[in-house]
Amino acid sequence: MAVPYLQVDNLTKSFGDLVLFENISFGIAEGQRVGLIAKNGSGKTTLLKLLTGTLSPTAGELTRMDGLTCVYLDQEYSIIHDDLSVFEQLFSFNNKLYDHELKTILNRFLFPVSGWDKKCSCLSGGEKMRLSLCCLMVSAQTPDLFIVDEPTNNIDIMNMEILTDTLKEYRGTLLVVSHDACFVQQINIEKTITLNM
Repeated sequence: MAVPYLQVDNLTKSFGDLVLFENISFGIAEGQRVGLIAKNGSGKTTLLKLLTGTLSPTAGELTRMDGLTCVYLDQEYSIIHDDLSVFEQLFSFNNKLYDHELKTILNRFLFPVSGWDKKCSCLSGGEKMRLSLCCLMVSAQTPDLFIVDEPTNNIDIMNMEILTDTLKEYRGTLLVVSHDACFVQQINIEKTITLNM
C-alpha cells in the first residue's frame, strides 16, 4: 500500500470574515501525480502554503509523514536569489557535483557560457523557471514531494517543452496547479483534487 505523505481532514482557512475554503479532505500518497483544480481566487496558493507549513489552518487537521521533504516552486520563483549570478544560484544548491557537471546541466537547460555570470534579477520568468528546475536536479536530496504552482504561466513553447520533459522524468510525488489541460495530460497526472468555492 502506498505511504500517505499528506492527509488533509476537514481543512478550513479564513482571513477574518473571508472564508477561502472549508471542510476540505484528501490524501496524497507516495508516488502519486496529483493535479489541483480551482477557479482563480478560490485559495489554491493559500492551500499550497498550508501543505508546505508556511501557513496554519483555521480549522481541521493536516498530517505530514515524518521527515517529509518538499520543494515548492511558486509563481514568483522565490527559491531564486536575485543577488546571485546564474552559476552561483545553481552552486548554492549543489551537493557533490563537479563544476563541469553543473555547467553541463546549465547548457542542457539553455544557459550558455555567456549567461553564467548574469544576475538572477535580470532573468525572465522562463529563465527563472528553468534555473529552478536545475537547482532541483543538483540538490542534495530529491524531495519527496514537488509542488508546482501554475508553472506554464508566461513561458514560451521552448520553455514549456523543457518544463514538461523535466516533470515527466521526475520520479517523486508531484502536486501541480495548472489551468492548462494539455500540459496536465502530458505530465501524466493521475488524480485530481477540486477546490470548490
